[in-house]
Amino acid sequence: MPKNLLKTIPRKHRARCLLACGLAMYFLANIHRVAIPGSVFDALQQELDVSAAYVTALGSSFMYIYAVSQLRIGLLVDRYGGGRVIGIGMLLFCAGSIMFPLSHSLFMLYFSRAIVGLGASSLYLSLVREIQRTSDRHFTIMVAIMIMIGYLGGIVANAPFVWCVNIIGWRAVMLCTAGVSIGFYLLFMLARSTLKMPAVKPVSLGSKPYRTVLRERHNVNLYLFCGINFGLYYVLQTVIGKKFLEDFCGMSSNHAAGILSVMGTISAVSGLGLAIASTMLGNRRRIFFRIIGVSCVLIFLCVTLFIFFEVRTAWLAGFLCLLSFTASTSSIAIPLLRETNHPSHAGVSVSILNFSCFTFVALLGNAVGFLMNLFPPGVRDGIKVYSVYSYLAVFGVMLLLSGVVLWCSFRLRDGAERGELCPLRLCQDKRGRVAGTAD
Repeated sequence: MPKNLLKTIPRKHRARCLLACGLAMYFLANIHRVAIPGSVFDALQQELDVSAAYVTALGSSFMYIYAVSQLRIGLLVDRYGGGRVIGIGMLLFCAGSIMFPLSHSLFMLYFSRAIVGLGASSLYLSLVREIQRTSDRHFTIMVAIMIMIGYLGGIVANAPFVWCVNIIGWRAVMLCTAGVSIGFYLLFMLARSTLKMPAVKPVSLGSKPYRTVLRERHNVNLYLFCGINFGLYYVLQTVIGKKFLEDFCGMSSNHAAGILSVMGTISAVSGLGLAIASTMLGNRRRIFFRIIGVSCVLIFLCVTLFIFFEVRTAWLAGFLCLLSFTASTSSIAIPLLRETNHPSHAGVSVSILNFSCFTFVALLGNAVGFLMNLFPPGVRDGIKVYSVYSYLAVFGVMLLLSGVVLWCSFRLRDGAERGELCPLRLCQDKRGRVAGTAD
């Protein structure tokens, strides 16, 4: 039997296989999250014969479910452990992944995207918990690596995805992705069946942990900073960036997709770079938050001015790439949350962070569709092309929101600078493991 054969393999290797399968599924989930609708915006709009608002809503139907689910996933992970939560969540993800490319009505496309979002929502926090449980000593670097793997999925979801779509069509590509997801899910479940899962913990599933975390003003400032900052970048990456480069800059579909892949690559590398730099500076993070806040405002100011004066240049793609350096803040935000919150609230504090990020992505996705439709588009070769005024409205709002990011960045502090004792240090047991995170 395969299960008995697997048990002959040392436990640590089986645990690594479990984590590797989880990371592979996280990679695939990010392909889903990024590719639709941004990489196939024009194809979806032509096929469905709808306005931009309906197309951007395909992304929002994923993001709203994904964001709201984080609030419950955090408690479920704290109580049942990451392995159990992934087992249920990825079953939904695989089902939705098959349904989506087989759907032809707008309602079914929205519904299947919501199912995909519900399943994918189980991965991030579960993997963070599994890394914390098995690699606590290298937590910051391991989380950064996990985030980098996710961003690699975003890279594949742009230029390589568009290239495949041009050959076999987007429905066939999504069906192939679903098949690979099912394969990794089955391998994950097989590996999990040979390992003893952590005991179920008596964690309350009520609202008290959320109220406790949100009473801390520093947490709220961090959630606003990360949520808006990530939302601004991710809407460009997944919804409007490719369309903007095609309409305003006159780029081809493949060239624009290539730029977005470069953006994803920069985001992946910058997240790991932030984690390493923070560790080398004695876990200092405030300086990085402030640099990101200033950069965000300057980049959106430059893009808005270029649009206002109708400077149609490839430099705009360069500004979008510069913005990618500011996108991946979770690699330093999650360790900061661990330092400034009690270990029993680890899952909840990170779940609210994730909820904030993807709620802003969903809200901005809807807002972008509404703002673009304020001004009627023209038609070029059967494709709707949006005007300077549409993009000026979109980036003007983004510029205002980048100001909020800057304001929040100056209200953030490192744990030691706030005069607080690190809860993790107070809760370590004799083995040096964090209380509440051991098997």
